[in-house]
Amino acid sequence: MLAKTVSILKWCALFIIAAQLSACGEAPAPQAPMLPSVIVNTATTKEIQSKSVIVGRTRASEDVTIKSQIQGQLLKRAFIEGDDVKAGDLLFEIDPANYISKLAQQKAVLKQALASRDVAVMNWKRGRKLLPDGMISAQDMDELTSRKLTTAAGVVQAEAAVQGAELQLSYTQVYAPISGRISNAKVSIGDIITPNSEMANLVQLQPMWVNFKVAEKKLISAQQQFSQAAKRKVEISDIVISLRLPNGTMFNETGYIDFINNKVDAATGTLPIRASFKNEAKLMLPGLFVTLIIESPIKEQALLIPQAAVQEDQQGRFVMVLNEQDEVEKRIVKLGERFGINWRVLSGLEDGERIVVDGLQKIRPGIKVKAVEQELVPFQDSQSAPANNDVN
Repeated sequence: MLAKTVSILKWCALFIIAAQLSACGEAPAPQAPMLPSVIVNTATTKEIQSKSVIVGRTRASEDVTIKSQIQGQLLKRAFIEGDDVKAGDLLFEIDPANYISKLAQQKAVLKQALASRDVAVMNWKRGRKLLPDGMISAQDMDELTSRKLTTAAGVVQAEAAVQGAELQLSYTQVYAPISGRISNAKVSIGDIITPNSEMANLVQLQPMWVNFKVAEKKLISAQQQFSQAAKRKVEISDIVISLRLPNGTMFNETGYIDFINNKVDAATGTLPIRASFKNEAKLMLPGLFVTLIIESPIKEQALLIPQAAVQEDQQGRFVMVLNEQDEVEKRIVKLGERFGINWRVLSGLEDGERIVVDGLQKIRPGIKVKAVEQELVPFQDSQSAPANNDVN
């Protein structure tokens, strides 16, 4: 019985081995290799307006340091520090007593000079009548004429002294030369003020200027662009300038360029330029760092590609292009400025060509890929500004 059982087990083992050998002899069906999947975008020509983003600094259109022109004790401060004042408003009053006294003295001197002149004129007239009859000599007449001229000059001198004294007296009251915002007072009531003592600072906030600088490379490009614009009757005043405040919000006014310097700074290779904003709400103050967004008035056609498609190696910037057979080609491209998330293509690519924007790490030139068209989602740039930056 045991022998029969062993025999059955042997036959089972032989059957299993035979089945395995039969299975090993059958070759599996060949499978096609999986093509790497990439996302592609089509290079498209669009209408653009060049923009530049430049950092600038605000400056008051008028910045006046209020100084004393005389010496005396400060009696009064007539403004609230940090308040807006109008041109002609009284700011300070200096003790006028000494200057009133000097004016009175000069007026008395003037009266004496007038009296001397009147007497000299009368004597001169009398001499003219006596001279033809020989009752006075020519020498005496010359002396009378000299006296008349000298006393007349004395009157002019005395009048000038009176005017000077009146001017000094007027300096005891200090008025605002312009409308603007006044600083804190640099002097206190009771102080002895001396000539050229700084008393306060006054800045004009309307309009507000923004100073910035353009690099010489950008300057040449802008000049070439405007030389073409001149044929289209485009003026520099047509340039629209928006402004981003330090907190990232956009200023609610647009400005314009009102000054361009006449030479490039040799030390920095930049050209100083100034923009002007009305600043009606007086939101901007002098000394702020702000961002200017300068939009060209010229519209032109440009070939744009996504920034994600651009790579760079020792040969320069390049993109991966798919031909009609979905095969990958490496293409060296020359790029211009950026517009949001897109690059402007100057050369190396044609309108309508497909470029790889995602899956670049899986491909190389010459291989075939599975292309999936990119689904474009509208891009909202909250800053409303391009990416190309001109740093001062």
